[in-house]
Amino acid sequence: MGLWKVKQDADPALIKRAQDKVAKFTEVLPGCIEAVVAPLYVPEMGKADQETFGNLAGGFKEMARGYNYILYTVFESEVARKVYEEHPAHMDLSDECLAIWIGDASESALVFDLRLA
Repeated sequence: MGLWKVKQDADPALIKRAQDKVAKFTEVLPGCIEAVVAPLYVPEMGKADQETFGNLAGGFKEMARGYNYILYTVFESEVARKVYEEHPAHMDLSDECLAIWIGDASESALVFDLRLA
């Protein structure tokens, strides 16, 4: 998974192109089960959350720290995930990412993996 900081004025056509490329991962990357780029959903902070996390003026949006899109991928195995890392379809996202992110990868992307099992 990856959280992205996308410019507020990013070209919607470039965002759409990135979303379309990622959607094709399931067709071109062996073992990729799900793949999507979408706006990060940030709900309103309810009273119980305010009491738990403190009365943040910006609520969950503040907690999101500027990340506003998510790259969500699911792989059937660690082998499939490793193939993805250097696969041409993954590398082909670089132009869109560099055009829509607020800066380079170190300031615009938070990447992490989760193993279930």
